[in-house]
Amino acid sequence: MNFLVQCLISYLGLIPYLYLLTDLFFIETLNPEIIYDIMLYHTLLIFTFIGATNWDLKNNYIIYTIYGFIPSLIAFVIMVLNVLNYDQASLFIAMVFFLLLQLIIDYFSYLNKKISSQIIYYLRVPVTLMLSGILLISIFIDHP
Repeated sequence: MNFLVQCLISYLGLIPYLYLLTDLFFIETLNPEIIYDIMLYHTLLIFTFIGATNWDLKNNYIIYTIYGFIPSLIAFVIMVLNVLNYDQASLFIAMVFFLLLQLIIDYFSYLNKKISSQIIYYLRVPVTLMLSGILLISIFIDHP
């Protein structure tokens, strides 16, 4: 797939978050708890998807397979904690931590030439940082 199309799709993936933030702070049509749940579950989908892109079944590198699976396991635990009414701010902070950790590990993969520099610098770093910022804003700035 063309790199520009991949970038466009990835950046457009932030639109639901921007809408939810707008609704949370200005429009107020949705219950804040519903907004937080949607944001959390959508982030978990993205986190799991990014992890799955690291699977390398062809070359029998078990470490990449395990690294690709771990986000699914983390996402499951966070979903269970959310259903059990664990503090959502803590879950969002944990999610930001895991997104940034995943980015750092992917950056080391880039240094080992497994990932293209374009993907790291124009896609992964900016989108992950924007997503992390949106999640933190939604939790730490009081809504009306």
